[in-house]
Amino acid sequence: MRVGVLFYSLVFSAFAVTTQAQSAIPLSEKGGLHAAYVIPVTDVDYVDVQLIILSGAYDDPEPSGTAHLTEHLAAFSADSTVFRNPRARDIYASTYNVSTVYTNSGVPSEIEMLLRLSRAVLDTPSLPVEFAESEIDIVQRETLLRERESPYRWLTRIALQNLYGTLRGRADNVIDDLPNLSLEKAYKFHKEHYVPSNATLIVSGNIETNKAEELVALIFGDTQPSPVPQKPWLDHKPDPAIRSVERLKSDRLERDTVQLAKFIDFEDRSTSIDMQGTFFIATSILNERFAKALYHEEARVLNYDISWYFAKNADLELTINTQLMPGFSLDEAHALLKETLANLLNEPISREEVSEARQKEVVWAQNSARRPDEFLWFLSNIASDGFPPLTPSIFADILSNTEDQEVIDFAESVVQPSATSFILAEKVE
Repeated sequence: MRVGVLFYSLVFSAFAVTTQAQSAIPLSEKGGLHAAYVIPVTDVDYVDVQLIILSGAYDDPEPSGTAHLTEHLAAFSADSTVFRNPRARDIYASTYNVSTVYTNSGVPSEIEMLLRLSRAVLDTPSLPVEFAESEIDIVQRETLLRERESPYRWLTRIALQNLYGTLRGRADNVIDDLPNLSLEKAYKFHKEHYVPSNATLIVSGNIETNKAEELVALIFGDTQPSPVPQKPWLDHKPDPAIRSVERLKSDRLERDTVQLAKFIDFEDRSTSIDMQGTFFIATSILNERFAKALYHEEARVLNYDISWYFAKNADLELTINTQLMPGFSLDEAHALLKETLANLLNEPISREEVSEARQKEVVWAQNSARRPDEFLWFLSNIASDGFPPLTPSIFADILSNTEDQEVIDFAESVVQPSATSFILAEKVE
């Protein structure tokens, strides 16, 4: 699970809504799929089908970017199989860190077609060689565009490479690897990772449970259980004693920047599924405290962003990017960021602070139930780790039932000394 925050442009919704509790109903006749669920929503006039491949960019072999290329090939091949012609672009498919999500939406009468589109994703891609090769160029352009739109992605990449000591898994080498993308590696990735037992199906919207059960059994019932791919990155933890600091100079920078990556190991936990409420409330509190320390009370930081990644095995990763005002040296900023982390909980977290953060997250969850895109994100977010999907209303209940002390203990674990990687990046002309 990941939460990203950009504080200087953050706006919280201030209204609450009442939503009907919705649960994800498991479907038993799912063939060899890892899992299949239906979430009936009676007050909408559409239906969505999400096929979640439980592998993503972290599962890339060499070269990085292979999962992204595979996503393109599988999406267009599925279109060609069902429609006989691919859609103009694969805008309904996305590659994330730990999953690849294919979403097909339509009116209720189209549900069988939507399910067949999802089923076709699991079949070996069948595309003309020239077309498939052209997708390598598309993936390269998309990747470079993201790099230009987020010019500090490369600093995060270097920080993670130094933290984990690798170019794979939670780190990547995607820009340098772009020239090495190949159809051979992508088809091999599909063969290993696009197996039924490594896929979750979620049907949501205006559909009855019985109909979903019937159609899923019809279309996916012939799939067979299969060995799931290994995920060596999941157990790859950095040396707890690592305190990496790298200095670099670049004309790619808009301003001097300090980048941090920090790893937190909850050694007594083996899964994050029962820590979701704790994670969201605690990080909300810590985000507010970071905002106060680095932005509202510190005039020498021009802007910053912070991001969290919470793995299925309860490993936590924090990254912070701070861009400096002229005259604020990299060494001073480095010291400030270390001091901020060390002192973040000098003032103990109060019950009122927990209550306010909890209510903020509850309102966000409730409001997400009324926004189709956010509703689908909710369903796929936890499910991307292979867990049952959480609906916004069920998640709101989890937040409400999370104990204050659990939140406080989580936050205290975050600020304890642990493996860190800093990049001190100087802008040069």
